[in-house]
Amino acid sequence: MSIALQRFSKLIAAIYTAGDDPGRWNSVVHEITDTFGAVQTLLVIAEPATGQVSVISAGHLEKPGGNAVQLSTLTERVNALPAGATVTGDDLLTPQDKGMAAPGRHPVATANCFVARLTEEVPASWLCLTMRDHRAITGDSAARTLLGVLVPHLCGALRTHSKLVELSRDRAFALATLEKAKYGIMIVTGDSAMVFANAMAEQITRQADGITVDASGRLRASLSSAPAPLCALIRQAAGPERSSGNIALPRPSGGRPLIVRVTPLDGISKGGPWERAVLLLVVDPEHDPQPEPTALHDLYGLTDAETMVAMGVLRGDGLPAVADQLSVSLFTARTHLQHIFAKTRTHRQAELVRLLLTSAISAQ
Repeated sequence: MSIALQRFSKLIAAIYTAGDDPGRWNSVVHEITDTFGAVQTLLVIAEPATGQVSVISAGHLEKPGGNAVQLSTLTERVNALPAGATVTGDDLLTPQDKGMAAPGRHPVATANCFVARLTEEVPASWLCLTMRDHRAITGDSAARTLLGVLVPHLCGALRTHSKLVELSRDRAFALATLEKAKYGIMIVTGDSAMVFANAMAEQITRQADGITVDASGRLRASLSSAPAPLCALIRQAAGPERSSGNIALPRPSGGRPLIVRVTPLDGISKGGPWERAVLLLVVDPEHDPQPEPTALHDLYGLTDAETMVAMGVLRGDGLPAVADQLSVSLFTARTHLQHIFAKTRTHRQAELVRLLLTSAISAQ
C-alpha cells in the first residue's frame, strides 16, 4: 500500500482542522477509510468528564462474523493500553472475548483490525480500522507503518478537541453564573467598546437611564456631564497604571445615580485586542436587594412574624410602623425584634440591617 505525499499532507491537515472543528471528524474518518482501503473505520471520542462517548464510523460490514466483540468490551481492553499504542485485534482480545456480540449491541469486527488508543484519559478515545484480510495486519505491513505515523497526529488533534470541549463547558458555567447576578456586569476595552454584558447590564443599558451603548458599540453615560469622567476611569484601568475607581452616574429620570465600579482585568487575552480589558460592576440603588422570606427562615430560623419585622427594619419603616402593619402592639413588635437579635446574633438594628443585606446578596 502506498500513498502520495500530497494526499497524506491533506489528511494530516484535515485531522488538525477537526480538532478545532468537531463537525469535521466525520469527513476525516471517511478519508482515513479510503486511504487505508479499510472495510470499516470506527473513531470513538470519549469525554472523560461526563463518561460519554460518541462513535463516528465509515464503511460497512455486512456481517461482523464470529470474531466480533461488543463496543463496550473493546473499550475496556483499549483503556488498558498506553496512550498512542497501536495493536491488532489478535493482540488485544482473548478467545473468550470474541464471538460475544449480541444483536443490536454495536458489534465490532476484530479478525482483521488495527486498534489504537489516542488519549490518556479514561475512558479513552480510540480508533479501530477493519481491513479486508488478515495479511494487512500481520508483520511489517504498509498499513501498520502508515498508521504508526498517523496516530500521533490523531492524538494531538484529540487533545485540542478535548481542551476546546473543556473550555466550552467552563464558559457555559461562567456565563450561567454571571446571568444569575442581580447587578450589571460588563467587560469593555480601553476605548469603552463593549465586549460582554450579562442580562442585567443589557437591561440597564437599554433603559439608557444613566448609562447606555451608542451606535458604535461603546459605553457612554446618558447625561452630557458624565461621559468624560467615565471614559477617563476606563482608560486608567486599561492603561499602564491599571487603577480601579468608582463613579456615580446621574440619571435623566431623576432617580438615585447608578453606582459603577471600574476594575482592570489582567491577562484576559494575552497579546490580543482585549489584553487590557476592563470590568464594570453596575449597581442600581433603585433596586436594592432584599432577602427572600424563605431565606431568612432557612438561615436564621425566623418565624413568619419575625420575618415581617426583619423586612420592615430593613426597609427603614421604624418599629411603630411595623407594629401597625402586623396589627400587633409595639411591645409585641419589640419582643419579635429581640428574638430576631438572638437568632441572628446581632444587638442593634444597624447591625441587623447589614446582616440582612449580606443575606440578600448571598441568597440571590
